[in-house]
Amino acid sequence: MSSSITSSVEQITYDISIIRPELKNGDIKIRGRDFSPQRQRAIKKALLTLHKLETMAANIYRYQIDKSDSELNRSLIAAMCNEMTHIQDFQVKLFEYGFKPCRFQFVFGIVGSVIGLASRLLGKKTILKTGIWVETKAVHHYGELLRAVEFDEETKMAVEKDPADEQGHINHWRELLSQE
Repeated sequence: MSSSITSSVEQITYDISIIRPELKNGDIKIRGRDFSPQRQRAIKKALLTLHKLETMAANIYRYQIDKSDSELNRSLIAAMCNEMTHIQDFQVKLFEYGFKPCRFQFVFGIVGSVIGLASRLLGKKTILKTGIWVETKAVHHYGELLRAVEFDEETKMAVEKDPADEQGHINHWRELLSQE
């Protein structure tokens, strides 16, 4: 996987080889209490959406992994870990803003499990094509939310890095697919 990629949202280059960026105790803050109710609602909706979709993505990768000693499995494990980091990022942001994750979060995990298992049963090409499809949808969705929602600067930076990670996954899955 390439070590850096430019986010199409803001044209910022991110080092996507870093799966789990450092987070320090002082980085956790209470946020948005002085925002208008409309801005708070928009942020809540966006963070809940991203949290649910990242849960689905992590489970897709989790259920695509099999027992083989392969580059595909290594890549799927790395991608799953990266998606789990995104889940944590959004869960932290939800709590910082005074919100809670969706009670029905598990449904997105189940959907991800079904997609992951089904694609694994259909073979390596389907796994790679599924990854490309899911991550392309994610990059598009991130772009829409970043244009539509007025996040605080630190939350915006966290949200902006994720589409770069997703684009890195797309590029890697395409590379592996071209070797098939």
